[in-house]
Amino acid sequence: MASNDFSKENILKAIENGCLAAYRGTDNPREGTMLTLMSEFKKKYSEIMPAKENPVEIIIDCIPHLKDVLDKTPDMLPVLKQAGVVDSGGAGFLILLEGLEREFNSRKVPETLPLFAALKINSVVKKLLVKRSLPKKRSITGTLVQNLGAGNISNARLHNIVHNVQQYLKNRTHNHSNRYPAREALIKDTKEFESSWNPDISYRYCTELTVSSDNDIDSQALKEQIMNYGDSLIISGKGKTYKIHIHTNKPESVIKDISLFGNIIFRKVDDMKKQHRNFISYDSIEYEKEQSVFCIVSGEGFKKILESLGADYVYDYGKRKPSVKKLVDLLNSLKSKNIIAAPDDGDILMSLKYAASLCKANVFIVESKNAISLISMLMGKTDEINKTNFLFRDRINNIKHFMVSKAAKESSVDGVAIKKGDYFIISGGKIILSGKELINVAAEAINKLLIDESIITVYKGLHVKGNSLAARLKIKFPGLDFEEYYGGQTQYHYYITLE
Repeated sequence: MASNDFSKENILKAIENGCLAAYRGTDNPREGTMLTLMSEFKKKYSEIMPAKENPVEIIIDCIPHLKDVLDKTPDMLPVLKQAGVVDSGGAGFLILLEGLEREFNSRKVPETLPLFAALKINSVVKKLLVKRSLPKKRSITGTLVQNLGAGNISNARLHNIVHNVQQYLKNRTHNHSNRYPAREALIKDTKEFESSWNPDISYRYCTELTVSSDNDIDSQALKEQIMNYGDSLIISGKGKTYKIHIHTNKPESVIKDISLFGNIIFRKVDDMKKQHRNFISYDSIEYEKEQSVFCIVSGEGFKKILESLGADYVYDYGKRKPSVKKLVDLLNSLKSKNIIAAPDDGDILMSLKYAASLCKANVFIVESKNAISLISMLMGKTDEINKTNFLFRDRINNIKHFMVSKAAKESSVDGVAIKKGDYFIISGGKIILSGKELINVAAEAINKLLIDESIITVYKGLHVKGNSLAARLKIKFPGLDFEEYYGGQTQYHYYITLE
């Protein structure tokens, strides 16, 4: 095989050789690991190859099948099933192929360019120009700009910018005397084009409120209370009811201060940067709803429970936490102007916050960290979106609960010695006790945490088998009421609440 021969047949040979070498190089090859992903990749590539010529496209077409295989690795390897995770090596192998897919797709330039794409191209051109010194060897970005079809750009200003930059890149090595003045002029053009569509918004949130009181409200005192929070302040009304409009970066502080004057009977907060982005984007969303509550949870059972409590959409991510792109797609698919979003795992919060900055809606994030927090949160659901947001934040820790898990190895955490195979209890973010028998450990935890609660609810995990834990606990606590539901969570064997 020649070193520069990347035909689909030679790529298949490379995949076959790599797969064979991987199996041979593993002392104890087992299915359910990266080896399985490599083997399935070889088979799927061979299956698709007769229908396509481009090896990169064949590899990309293999990815959906490999995702399905990765999801099945816990069924192939007991240790993965016990831990409730997919194989990390297989996941890494898939990430490499997905990176190839992203790189392949990023080089495609559309034939026609909507405003969104025009702004992106302008940004790329500007970044290329503002580098202190352009390399003599053509960069990937420079090559992309040089080969853009300026004739396909309908926006006349951007057409001229791209054309002039292409000429500058072409001639920059031959005309040293005019190089820097020409570049500065081009940078100025790109900045002016950008500013035409990206105004500077000093105060991001358009906040509208109505406050009502049993007594007359001092409008001057109301104005002085909030006037330093932003601009475009309008206060209208008289007597006991006033409407307030303000552009601010601290809407929650404004709402809190206005509540000192009476009851807030209406509130609305719009992210003007989001509104602007939606306006200039080629894929702008026509909102179908004013508000939605969006929950992210692991477990089919919890999904159904949260839906029954009033969540507008619940995404069950199973064993694999959602990517930023997946979250953006889900948030946009709701077609809701305002969304309250809450995950069941603190590890998802960073991705969710980034996704919120990229999606079209106004997203209010509740920093919940487990499925019980979501249940507690939804018990305070009302029809008014911002009021709900504040209630949700206040309610996420209202239900006393603990988690039951099983140790995969011996350890000592938070001063509690845990043997392999022991059940252990997590409460308040700490391990509080452990033991060999599930029923005894759960009962001890209830005894330790119970004050005056009378209802114990058990939420069973995906991998739990056997008799009802609630029924067995009822025998030990005849004076309490017990309920049991299927949660389907993968991280813990049980969630147990005390109410």
